[in-house]
Amino acid sequence: MKKRLFSLVLASAMVLGALTACGGSKKETKAETTATETTAAADESSESAGDKILRVASEDPQVPLDMQLNTYSLIMKITDNTTESLLLTNPQGELEPTLLAEMPTLSDDKLTYSFTLKEGVTFHNGAPLTSNDVKYSLERMVKKLKMASLLEKVEGYQDLFDGKADELSGIVVIDDTHFEIHMAEAYTPLLSALSTPYCAIYPAEACEAAGDNWGMTELYGTGPFKLVSYQTGVGVELVKNENYHGGEVKLDGISYTFIDDPNTGVLEYQKGNIDVVYLDSALYPTYANGELKDELYSFNPVGGYYLSFNVNDIPDVKVREAMTYAIDRTALCDSVLFGTASPNSNFLQTGLIGARDDMEQFEYNPEKAKELLAEAGYADGYDLRITVNTKYPTSVKIATAVQAQMKEAGINVEVEQVDSAAWTDMKKSGGVTCGIGNWYVDYNDPDSMLYPVSDGRVDLNSIFWHNDEFKQLMIDGVQTDDDAQRQEIYARADEILTHEEFAVAMLYNETLFYLKKPYVKDFEVTFTYRTMFKDADIEK
Repeated sequence: MKKRLFSLVLASAMVLGALTACGGSKKETKAETTATETTAAADESSESAGDKILRVASEDPQVPLDMQLNTYSLIMKITDNTTESLLLTNPQGELEPTLLAEMPTLSDDKLTYSFTLKEGVTFHNGAPLTSNDVKYSLERMVKKLKMASLLEKVEGYQDLFDGKADELSGIVVIDDTHFEIHMAEAYTPLLSALSTPYCAIYPAEACEAAGDNWGMTELYGTGPFKLVSYQTGVGVELVKNENYHGGEVKLDGISYTFIDDPNTGVLEYQKGNIDVVYLDSALYPTYANGELKDELYSFNPVGGYYLSFNVNDIPDVKVREAMTYAIDRTALCDSVLFGTASPNSNFLQTGLIGARDDMEQFEYNPEKAKELLAEAGYADGYDLRITVNTKYPTSVKIATAVQAQMKEAGINVEVEQVDSAAWTDMKKSGGVTCGIGNWYVDYNDPDSMLYPVSDGRVDLNSIFWHNDEFKQLMIDGVQTDDDAQRQEIYARADEILTHEEFAVAMLYNETLFYLKKPYVKDFEVTFTYRTMFKDADIEK
């Protein structure tokens, strides 16, 4: 197996940054086009585009290809190649300008960022990139709410978020290529936040006109590939952007085939119908030492899986602590994940500012869990419902294993399996008592790992947890660029979250795998889970 590890360069977020953009349209609707017709049209389109068509297996997102609406990494795997943000975090963890002529400048008081757009950049529909498009796109992200908190320190954020204003007053357009972002208070990870796929820049006029069709039948970006078609249940077809501002694009196109079953994906790879396929951890032992071992690659995303506790349903800290000791993390990694993961009880893993080696790594101790439950008044046992999204088979496996483990501690677990739509609705309404989630950094900063559980931000994990000290630490952490201070701040925040309040129970950090044909060159997945084929080539 060939292993690709990515270093985490912990430089100041003030001098780092970066991201990617979108494309194309297809006028037929799903109701008007059969899967066979769509596939045939896509094949014809791909053949006419050229010979170098990279074929990638992908799960079916079943939602618009719009990272401002969803946080699913499987959408990002596609949109990384069509849409771009102002900046990009490279594989070394450093920020680079993407749609900017140079890195932004920052005023002495750390409150005003000045930007200059790159000249001559056009969207896939031919419209030129302007400062107005930037302002529109970032305001749209706030209005869509999913990841609005990335810009919460920008002047005027709260009024726009609350619907009291129509614009984000802190984004000031100077002319077509120059704009400023004024901060209400210092926020040192801003440039890193702008490098995420959620801050993709869209053409204002076209995006607004498309309405709900954006990301389905219409999607225009500035990226190296343009959207030809997106058919739920079938796949996505992209073609080379001949006018790409970032240099030569070697591939003629990318063809994504939606294959939800991991075994089927590998089978299609072995048949020669797929060039790149992500490997389920359950399949790793089969191929790690087999005939495909030289085509097996790995990467280590910064993040991992955890249990999240809705503190409204489980208000007693001792109960949540008991659940932490009722999990056998080592067994999860060895048996359920076949040795492809590392047990961890800390939310921040090694490589991020704030990570600590001296905090307790919780061992499986059902007897201690029973004692804690008894102290909380549950000497006769405790009933717990764990809800999982069936879109992610790993979550179902974890829940089933945890169900058996917790039984030894007197915790009777009911595993509730729901689809993606129900999962989203239940999280919003507080209907998830205990969920299994996974989270990975979007940029190389501890704020990126911790902000989903921060009070006052979008509650991605449905824990409804508040702690005054934690909240203040999260404020302090983004107002300084001193790494030593930030290490102390975020280490304490992690301690409160996972070792004092037990609002979440971290389970493990994982290694992920994919198979890649030998003739696919110059491509690898980064630690931020970014999947970009801009420099990839096919050499047969």
